[in-house]
Amino acid sequence: MLSIYNRASLDTALAQTDDLKLRTLIASRLGLAEANGLAELTHILAIQPDDDEAAIATEIGFSPLVSTLDGVRYGSADFQPYWSWLQDVGGWFEMIVTAGNSGFAFVLLMEDSDRLMPQLRELCEEYSQCG
Repeated sequence: MLSIYNRASLDTALAQTDDLKLRTLIASRLGLAEANGLAELTHILAIQPDDDEAAIATEIGFSPLVSTLDGVRYGSADFQPYWSWLQDVGGWFEMIVTAGNSGFAFVLLMEDSDRLMPQLRELCEEYSQCG
């Protein structure tokens, strides 16, 4: 898991991956946040194969499998999408979850891999649109 919430964490994260697609996605999303004056209000989390739900929740305070609006878990008949954006970006899924009215957002990048948590991959495949 790569967690990027400021310039120092960006440098650390980029040093931990050779994945060109991921590096490009991170740079692009951070560039968009900076261009819109939202860099300080954006937390990018790259979820990689073998990352588990507990670690994700510890890092960002919630699980992408549980609605931040009503606490309903994916797989329940009552589950409703709660994110602002979910898209297949070619080898990765991108989910944007906004928090409050300040402009703060979590950008979750999840590798489309057989080793990604099965339920998370299923959620992404079900709700994402091809980009």
